[in-house]
Amino acid sequence: MRNMTTVQQKSTIRFGSAKFEVGETEETLIDLGAMRGISFEESWDEIQVKSDNAGVITAGITNHTAKIAGNLMEINLKTLHVLRGGIDKYEEVAADSQAGKKAAIKLLSGGLSTFQPRIVKITNYNDKNEAFSIKIFKANAASGLNITFPEADGEDPAMTPIEMTGTLDAERDPGEQLFEIYDEQGVVPTV
Repeated sequence: MRNMTTVQQKSTIRFGSAKFEVGETEETLIDLGAMRGISFEESWDEIQVKSDNAGVITAGITNHTAKIAGNLMEINLKTLHVLRGGIDKYEEVAADSQAGKKAAIKLLSGGLSTFQPRIVKITNYNDKNEAFSIKIFKANAASGLNITFPEADGEDPAMTPIEMTGTLDAERDPGEQLFEIYDEQGVVPTV
């Protein structure tokens, strides 16, 4: 076998999964816990202004979005309430020992249709506890709940896929309205 190149910067090769957090603000981020298949994806539609006789005059993008997704293993109703951005009601139900009822929690949905944007962040740590994170500044839940229960003898837990889609936050400066990638792992010492 003949190699065509060598590793250029080993510290930029990422291993392991990531922590998935969501919140109303960066200070209130909540760790969603155990997950599988955490991913980040950016997308846009290309725009080209073409001339009849000089080819493409200019090229650009529109509908610039980003999404962070994964399969949630810890189906925590309080966390789902935060993640879903205000389209649900969350209630705590007190125990009633006389009626033999345990304390419970409820997530009620239907009739609320306006999302409150959330900040969503995933962070990967290397063996030196250095962070590689991706943060979307203004995201909404992109799909409804889909809780799939496995067969009775199955070893996998019930899970629900979640997807947070980010759009431009016009309150931020142009060039930094969608997401931020922060990297402590790939830093090359300058000294």
